[in-house]
Amino acid sequence: MHSLQKQFHDFILSNHLVKKGEKILLAVSGGLDSMVMAHLFLKEEIPFAIAHCNFGLRGEESDDDEAFVLDWADQHNVNCYVKGFDLSSGSIQLAARNARYSWFNELVLEHHFDKIATAHHLNDSLETLLLNLSRGTGIKGVSGIVIKNNQIIRPLLFAEKQRLYDYAMDNDLDWREDSSNQKVDYDRNLLRHDVIPDFLKLNPSMFKTFGLTLERLTHASDIVHQQVNELKARHLTVEGSGYRLNLEWINKPSDELMLAELLAPYGVNYVTAKDIFEARGKSGKSFPVKDWLITLDRDVIYIDQAGEEKKVEVSIGSAGEYGLNGGRILVEQITKKDVVFGDADVAHFDADKLRYPFVIRSWENGDRFQPLGMKGEKKVSDYLIDEKIPLASKKKVLVIECNGKIAWVVGMRIADNFKLTEASSSVIKLTFYG
Repeated sequence: MHSLQKQFHDFILSNHLVKKGEKILLAVSGGLDSMVMAHLFLKEEIPFAIAHCNFGLRGEESDDDEAFVLDWADQHNVNCYVKGFDLSSGSIQLAARNARYSWFNELVLEHHFDKIATAHHLNDSLETLLLNLSRGTGIKGVSGIVIKNNQIIRPLLFAEKQRLYDYAMDNDLDWREDSSNQKVDYDRNLLRHDVIPDFLKLNPSMFKTFGLTLERLTHASDIVHQQVNELKARHLTVEGSGYRLNLEWINKPSDELMLAELLAPYGVNYVTAKDIFEARGKSGKSFPVKDWLITLDRDVIYIDQAGEEKKVEVSIGSAGEYGLNGGRILVEQITKKDVVFGDADVAHFDADKLRYPFVIRSWENGDRFQPLGMKGEKKVSDYLIDEKIPLASKKKVLVIECNGKIAWVVGMRIADNFKLTEASSSVIKLTFYG
């Protein structure tokens, strides 16, 4: 058995990449890497089929690649799926990647494949790491290319390019050369042809040492993400249509990294995470990021979907149920003997004071009311501050207004001048479902 075949076999087993009986879809371009991968799968007798993308970017050369892959599949009695793509707009590389994986996923569903295998190797992983470092990256970025990501596996990540070439020569394999790989107008090719050769002059065994370094970095990344997941389970909770993150666990500078990793799924980069870390303990500061709004309220972060809050204003003309942009309010006319107090989302009013039509709406600056039990009026804004309502939640507060007077800050306090008294005979019951 060839030494590369033995390592391939061991790598698949030790990383649990393929289970017995699974059927794998191989992404095969016709180049050296993917043809070596296809040959190794043949030798391992793992059930597989081939998917080849023809992006037509090199004209006749692209068509020759397709013909080569189809011919190889026919010779080895392997199913081969081919698709042509039109990448006439946007970033060619990004569009090609998105189109390729979208089609692969369609094939997986249609033909019941268990995994998608790509021919990324150790050189690719080093290039990815260097690219990430040049642009700035976090824990995930310094781990290079991951061995498996959901249903995608990379069974050649243990081997450097030269070993794949040696294997191909030892086994008389044919492959296609992609002329675009010789250009230096892509960042990756610049690294491949100009930068990495200089690193090899410094350390001829760089790929071997990089493989070991990558292994350690991957383990370190796993430890960080395990801790992040534990913090998320303990301190991140759903809050309406967003999330609430308690910061009570932060007690040392290294927790800045954990905060950055926790907030990364919501578009927060490391620089913004540092700003949030420094601002903790303060209230009202907001950090808008793509699709989300991060708001600090002392030792709590509120993560809400970005976009202007929809203003609510619904006229209530009679008993019934009314929709409120995702919530609803039930209006009932009941007798005094049926009144039961205790639920904050239920309020009872003297029907002679709260008269139809009245309005339920979003609160506004300048709104005032007389909280139950108080003699004078208070600004709704001051009341919300006194009740320590978070900034993100304040935007969603509703009020009941009747004849220009606030009767209820919904879910919190009714107004004293609308309360039930001994003289009350008829009652309006409002039940809010947020």
